[in-house]
Amino acid sequence: MTVLEVANPEHEIPDGPYFLSEGGRLSQAWRLYPDKTDSFVTSVIPSRTFEQGDVSFRPLNLRLDGLWTAIAVPSRLYSKKSPSLPLAGMIFSVKDNYKISGVPTTQSNWAWCELYEGKPENETAAYVRELIELGAVLVGKTKMCAFASSEEATDQWIDFHAPFNPRGDGYQSSSGSATGGGTSLAAYDWLDYSVGTDTTGSIRWPAAWCGLFGLRTTWKPDAMDGVYPSCRIMDTIGLLARSIEGMQTLVDSSISGVGETIPDQPFPKEILYPTDFFPMADPQQQKLIERFISDLESYLGVNATHMSIADRWKECPPDEASGKTIQEFIDKAPYNPFYYDGYHEYITFREEYQEKFGKPVYVGPYMRWKWDRGAEVDEDMKNKSLQDVEVYRRWFREDVLRPAGHGGTSAIMLIPCGPSMPKYRDDPNIPPAVVGPFSWNYLASIQGLPQLSRITGVTEQLPVVGAIVGAAGSDAMLVDIVGKALEQNHRPKEVMTGRTMFPELKI
Repeated sequence: MTVLEVANPEHEIPDGPYFLSEGGRLSQAWRLYPDKTDSFVTSVIPSRTFEQGDVSFRPLNLRLDGLWTAIAVPSRLYSKKSPSLPLAGMIFSVKDNYKISGVPTTQSNWAWCELYEGKPENETAAYVRELIELGAVLVGKTKMCAFASSEEATDQWIDFHAPFNPRGDGYQSSSGSATGGGTSLAAYDWLDYSVGTDTTGSIRWPAAWCGLFGLRTTWKPDAMDGVYPSCRIMDTIGLLARSIEGMQTLVDSSISGVGETIPDQPFPKEILYPTDFFPMADPQQQKLIERFISDLESYLGVNATHMSIADRWKECPPDEASGKTIQEFIDKAPYNPFYYDGYHEYITFREEYQEKFGKPVYVGPYMRWKWDRGAEVDEDMKNKSLQDVEVYRRWFREDVLRPAGHGGTSAIMLIPCGPSMPKYRDDPNIPPAVVGPFSWNYLASIQGLPQLSRITGVTEQLPVVGAIVGAAGSDAMLVDIVGKALEQNHRPKEVMTGRTMFPELKI
């Protein structure tokens, strides 16, 4: 247990447990929990005293039983919800690429820690500040793949040890890059939300492997203020929750300026089933996806429309296509910005490290490969690809998923996501390779669209995922649709922590 002195005892003291010491000092009591999945980089507590809206912190360097990092968590009694504090008492963690004032960033890289010697950040990321101002309580920073990349456990995690996924037998991949965010939320019932980023699946893949609800939010250029970048044209806020209702509360409260579901806002008129990506190879996974589609159909009152994105492009291509297929046109559209930014954002770091230590930065096999690809891309190549991205986004917005009203979408699109076979953390990983741009994994990333992952399960309850994509700004509507469709069809709307997600399996 740890204690934090009350800032001004002359003011009204909230309910909850306290210590009264000699001299009349009143201190809050925070319970210490062991991080048995090794999900956290560090536990944090407010740097001075616990006050609403305090956005400066300090690391809590404690271990329990000589084994586990201790995470300090306050009583929910200290916080009372109100219209201005809709997230009061909600406990959340953030991915290690979010800057937190008073707390160092590791980037999950030994050379970074060696160069900057644990220097604390001097600002707190804008979205974290917003959550705190809404009453949420930050308790720590969670592990991620190095530089928010796509490393897989465990032979690609060189400098830091990969967190353990509590689902199933406890030795499945937890994916990334918001790895610790997924494993911690799947393991600890005292944690309400995990906040991360999503570039090419960094929130959606941990949601899939850890059996959680995950939302890649609509891309906005200013959303990542105070977050170390990976690829600026695709980086966006990512959210993880154990219940669809919890996700709805978080989205409605904090994703401001994106769009909100208005009571009379018409729901989508189409459910698009892209045959470019379906059916899935695994029959059991396809069966569960079809059940998810049926739930959506019964709630929205429309039947799914089988369509092909590639064929629609062929029927009504943008003028800039100049006869190219969609695969040909976007061949380098995400590639050049992704690898250029991934390499060039860290030039100063590499130069400073080389100058100080007389040797190059060491990174693991995936990051070496990624930086090698980025070094081959120049600024002109990147800028041409950004123009192609804008053409592709405009076409998709006009001919596939059109924004409707304030926070609405003309249609929703089903997208595959997640595993169909076990992947053990001690299995050797295949060498890194380029993912084709015309794939379900890249669709929402290139388009800057919101994508919500909804989980179900199979025997040993390996998570199986159905995901939907909507037009830009339809974040709240997507969550609302899924929540109400699950409720109408009597499906689980919340998952448990630990080995299994549901008390019993119904397929």
